[in-house]
Parts: sequence; C-alpha cells; structure tokens
Amino acid sequence: MSNDPGLNLEFVDEALILVREAEAKGIRLRILGSIAYRLQCPNNLHLFQDMKRVLTDVDFGAEKTQNRAIREFLMARGYVPDEGVYVASEGSRHIYLHKDTKLNVDVFADELNFCHKVPFKGRLHIDSPTICNTDLLLEKMQIVEINLKDFKDTIVLMLEHPLSHQQPGHKSIDTDYIVDMMRRDWGFYYTFTTNMKRVPEYLHEFPSIKPADAELIRSRIDELLQKIESAPKTIGWKMRSVIGTRSKWYQEVSEKSEQY
Repeated sequence: MSNDPGLNLEFVDEALILVREAEAKGIRLRILGSIAYRLQCPNNLHLFQDMKRVLTDVDFGAEKTQNRAIREFLMARGYVPDEGVYVASEGSRHIYLHKDTKLNVDVFADELNFCHKVPFKGRLHIDSPTICNTDLLLEKMQIVEINLKDFKDTIVLMLEHPLSHQQPGHKSIDTDYIVDMMRRDWGFYYTFTTNMKRVPEYLHEFPSIKPADAELIRSRIDELLQKIESAPKTIGWKMRSVIGTRSKWYQEVSEKSEQY
C-alpha cells in the first residue's frame, strides 16, 4: 500500500487490524469503498496514484445479527457510536468516531442501501478482508450520480479481475450473480448498465494503460452487458421497464451518505 500517496496508511492498517481482531471473536467485518479497491487490485496499484484521495473514514459490510457484538467490539477500542443514526436506521447502519484518532468508521448491516440495494447478508464469507469483487462492482455501479473516481476505480477492478467463466474462483467477478440481480430489478438494471456503458469513456484518464489492457477492459464490459441483456427478464422487470425513467427508478440519497 505504500506506493499509493492518496491513502492514509495508518487508517488502512487500522481497518485490517479491525477485520482480523473481529474475526478472532467470530465477528465478520469486511472492508468496502476506496480501501477495498486498492486491497483487491495489487497488480495495478500504480493506477491509483493520480487519484490523490484523502482517506478520512473506513467503511465495513456486516450482518445485522452481529450488531450487538460489533458495537461492543468497536466501543471497547475507543470508538464512540452515533446513537441517532443507529436508532433511525433500525440497526442497519452504525457510525463511529474514534475519540483519539478521529477515524470515522461506518458499518452497513446486511446491505448497502443507497440508490439501489447491494446485499451483504450471506455473502461476507466469500472473501476477506474486503467484500468480494462482485459486490465491489455493484457498490460502484449502483450510484446514479456517479463521478470520476468511481469510474476510475471500476476501470482498475475490471482490468485486475476476470469474469467468472474466464477464471473461476472467489476473486473473479460473478457474472451469474449480477445477471440474476439485473434480470429481476429494472431500476438497478438501468443504473448499472447505463454506468457500465460509460466506463470505457474514461480509459484516457490512465495514459499508462496499454492498448491491449484497454481492449481487455472493454471486452469484459461488453461481455457482461451482453449477458445481462440476453438473460430472460421477470414479469415485474418487464412491467417496470414500460414506465422507464418517467418515474424515479432509484432511492434518493444525500451527498454525505454517498461518500463511501
């Protein structure tokens, strides 16, 4: 991680320590967001260098059944909870601030629920110390008002990791899982495919990417989109598609909430 000046290495180390020590107590915490992308893309870490992002918090996926244990675990380590957020979200989200380091920790229980829902329940075992690459891709592509840093993260992820049929295993991007989600939910399908189609437009942001690598990224995106389009859709999907964007197809989120 030392090659990436855009990250506070103390915060990265703390995130990894929290995952490891939580696991020792039977608690599953999995990193998401910008740290997770860098941890999952060691072969292309140099591509993140121009992003110059200042890390101010650490985000985790978790399961709601472990809420009490998570709260006790973090509070014992000096993290002070925002009780208002916890109560208002009915335990779906925890926010903590460390009394000494001032590190913000955000925990999403069972799902990331912003523009669209990205489930974590029953999926945290797939990889560690982060959520799996499939869910990392969904995390970015569910953002309606997506920005440059999200496109950049996605480009690196799509370069680093193959689709599941190309290389089976927990590090690959599970096309079947994504396709099944998209064939059932027109709203998420529309946001996801709209964003994915735009990803190649930002390849020029990485002058160091070789032409062959750029073509590999495009081919993976094209193949994933083709699989989504050719999959049979549910009745609910078809009915919602008739309405299209005339009716809001996503949840509104505050600008603060979407920074993860």
